[in-house]
Amino acid sequence: MAVEVTIGADQAGQRLDRLVKALAPHVGFGAQQKWFRTGQIRLNGKRVKGAERVAVGDLLRLPPQAAREPSGSHTSADSRAGGPAPDPRLVESLRAAILLDQGPVLAFDKPAGLAVQGGSKTTHHVDGALPAFAGEAGEIPRLVHRLDRDTSGVLVTGRGREAAAALIQAFADREARKTYFALVASWPEGQEAGVINAPLRKGRVGGEERVFVDSEGHADAQAAETLFQVERRGRNGRVLLSLEPRTGRTHQLRVHLAHAGGAILGDGKYGQRLPADWAAPKRLYLHAARLEIAHPEGGMLRLDAPLPSAFDEALDA
Repeated sequence: MAVEVTIGADQAGQRLDRLVKALAPHVGFGAQQKWFRTGQIRLNGKRVKGAERVAVGDLLRLPPQAAREPSGSHTSADSRAGGPAPDPRLVESLRAAILLDQGPVLAFDKPAGLAVQGGSKTTHHVDGALPAFAGEAGEIPRLVHRLDRDTSGVLVTGRGREAAAALIQAFADREARKTYFALVASWPEGQEAGVINAPLRKGRVGGEERVFVDSEGHADAQAAETLFQVERRGRNGRVLLSLEPRTGRTHQLRVHLAHAGGAILGDGKYGQRLPADWAAPKRLYLHAARLEIAHPEGGMLRLDAPLPSAFDEALDA
């Protein structure tokens, strides 16, 4: 069965050959190139070359081999329709985390530490469990946006191609309003609310991809804007911030806060590892608390994920 992937906002603009490599990491470079040469890869029904750039809402079709990972994990929910049954423990944990299950929309309060999609070394993820949440007509929910593995909170999916495409387009058009909570070790006094406006660019450190604030005007830098507000200051100096990203850049909130005065607690990648004697739960203290987005069938949808108790524990410690 062919693998079908609807391109989301976080994939838009990528070269097709690089995207295919990420979606099918178990398939060798030579085999992937053969897929292109023989027309086994189709974008919106047409033959394409690897240098083609994808756009939001594009439908990418890959040969069945793209779904055949040795571990039994697969690239997309659609490719798993006739595949192995999802892990029942994962399914049950996600059932307990459902925020909304209403027709074309299924939303979860994703726990920290759970990946949204799989990869060559990731077999336990939300996407792998979505076939268990198929609708009455058999439509398997599709991912329409992502959260980092270590970020908890609102994750929405769309049942059926039209619903998923509508939600993806809303994200791409910046019509989705997202609110996060972050806990930082400290924050400058007097900066109770404001805007962090700092362009971002990607680079590598020791072979690992990272995101940096661009202060030199590089051509590949992207504009990035984050609204912040102090919600609570703990007696231990830790500060709870609410954040509203006006743009959706990779690791935007993590990099912006580290740049502005306080890296997020638990974020070793950008400068704030937890100390050895940390008393509260060990995690990245970033939570996607609210999402407001147009419902595929009309009207507005508001989803709220309660602040995890770990945040209060860390503030009161």
